[in-house]
Amino acid sequence: MFPVYMLLWLSEALADNCSKSDDTFYINKTTGTIWLKKASQQNYDIIIEDKVNSLSSKWLSSDSYIECTPMNVTLNLTECNKANVYILNNTTTKIDFLISSSTCHVTNCTETAILALLTSIQENPKGLDDYKRILNMRAMCFNLFSNNPALKLSYIGVEEGVLHNVLNDSFTGHSQSYNLGDLSMTVNNQTNLTDVTGPMVQLMPAKIFLNNTYYIPETWIPANALAGLPDDSKIVGLVTYKPSDQFVFNGEDIISPVMRIEMKSGTLENLITPLTMTFPLLIPVNFSSNYSPSCQYFNEHGILNNRNNVFWKTDGCLTKTNGKMVECSCNHATPFAVLLIPNLPYDDKNWQILSYISYIGCGLSAFFAAMSLLTYIISRNTSVDNSNSIHVSLSGALFLLNSFFMFNEWGAFLGINGVCIFIAAAIHYSLLSCFTWMAIEAVHLYILLVKVFNTYYRHYMLKLSVVGWGVPGVIVGISLAMQNTNALYGSTHITLADTNTTNTICWITNLSFFYGVNLGYFTMIFVLNSGILLTVTTRICQLQRYSSKGKLGNKSLAWKDICTILGLTCLLGITWGLAFFSTGFYNLPIIYLFTIFNSLQGLFIFLWICGTARKDKEHALNTRSTSAAVNNSTAKPNEDFFPGVNPYN
Repeated sequence: MFPVYMLLWLSEALADNCSKSDDTFYINKTTGTIWLKKASQQNYDIIIEDKVNSLSSKWLSSDSYIECTPMNVTLNLTECNKANVYILNNTTTKIDFLISSSTCHVTNCTETAILALLTSIQENPKGLDDYKRILNMRAMCFNLFSNNPALKLSYIGVEEGVLHNVLNDSFTGHSQSYNLGDLSMTVNNQTNLTDVTGPMVQLMPAKIFLNNTYYIPETWIPANALAGLPDDSKIVGLVTYKPSDQFVFNGEDIISPVMRIEMKSGTLENLITPLTMTFPLLIPVNFSSNYSPSCQYFNEHGILNNRNNVFWKTDGCLTKTNGKMVECSCNHATPFAVLLIPNLPYDDKNWQILSYISYIGCGLSAFFAAMSLLTYIISRNTSVDNSNSIHVSLSGALFLLNSFFMFNEWGAFLGINGVCIFIAAAIHYSLLSCFTWMAIEAVHLYILLVKVFNTYYRHYMLKLSVVGWGVPGVIVGISLAMQNTNALYGSTHITLADTNTTNTICWITNLSFFYGVNLGYFTMIFVLNSGILLTVTTRICQLQRYSSKGKLGNKSLAWKDICTILGLTCLLGITWGLAFFSTGFYNLPIIYLFTIFNSLQGLFIFLWICGTARKDKEHALNTRSTSAAVNNSTAKPNEDFFPGVNPYN
């Protein structure tokens, strides 16, 4: 493939007998190393690894891209120190050298250097050779492309231009196929359409060998889309990609080969009769009620034109599943694939209703959470009430969560990647803060009601605040630090069952991260809070029986206790546990209850704070009129959380 191969064909004995002295060019066939060393200059260490149909190159221990021209030079070197190797140019990121009559260029795999190479290819097209060059570039600089989404997007744009250059090359016959290793390409000449009897024209497939099997995505294009074109424009290119990682930006689960359709005359869009593709699935998939295959297209032109950052979309595409095959019908031509996505079995009507409930509930919660904060700041006196401080901290977390949630779809619609990442991270931080403060509520309640004695801690609220606001900050901070290498936040979408349309939101894009962090974090808190709520409920029942024996109980007291338990259920976030009974939020009655209870949680906590404020006043009046014997009693429980003789009334 490269003249470097010719270098490695030299005799091993010749290579091993060469000495690495000054003014010597040392070539070692066994290790695949070219040593370039010249007096008074730095050492050049270029290591070439021969892979299947490709090369891996390292220069000074860094990944690099190497290309040599011409490609068919036979080197005849008899002595190492007389090898015609000349350093033509040397910079920190690039070295050019001449071996016999072949010129080689080695470029470090850095974003600036590789982007410059891509730009030069785009400005000076050479047809099929350029396709080989960019494929080798991506293979040799694999780590760079994997960790740099911006460079991947630039590569995709250059590749589209290279493909159109190939389509402009003339060829004989009905079709021409090319196997370029990582992809297969077929160029179809549809000039002669006189024998077409139906509305669709089947294109010659671009088959790909993957997992010991040939994959052939069958493709039909509407005849009327080609009928009005000049004969020299009826050239259609089909590209089938072996690896799909170049199209993965937000952890998308692509379960079919990716196929690109391009026309020499331009793009096919707004087709009255859609083009049809039949995809075989790469892996056996048992579709559950929570996931389904979705025919989607890569939003190539929208992203490259900076209109939005939604990489995969469903607009204009329909999905039909038939066993292990998925049929896609789309009204435009771009890269296509089948993705495995979480779906919503309820229809667009229920989605609209739930959206209204969410926005109204979150708006009310945000307002009343702000009122809780304002009331706390205005009415706060020198006597610090830890319970109210914790309530208000939870209200603050809910205010952030509800506020950022209401900007969610706006941020996704805006199409600015940085804005969507910020909103998604802010929602995640607020959500984790809510969970953490719910756990703090439970621990504080346990200390007051169960532990009772020896409950004084130095800097108590300061320590709780560090935990309540700090732990979520650490989790989200680490996640944002990983954003460049593994995109965790950004725009994602869900598909409605009846229309197959996509609703885009700013949220966590990696499902493994979503379930591993959120579900794991909440599960621990849910178990803790449920256990404490059960303990508190038991203690309330015991106090109720004690009051009844002393003839102090009545029906109103029982109703107050029931209301207290319901209030604690909301305060400790037990209603969030409905997620466990909804099979991933997909059970319609449960999701309605989940949406109502949790979107209104800020309102419920405001009412709770108002109720405890009223009890504070009643307790102050009772304290002034209570006898000294009652005041000195040590049998009653700690009343810091809920003032009064019975702390739950």
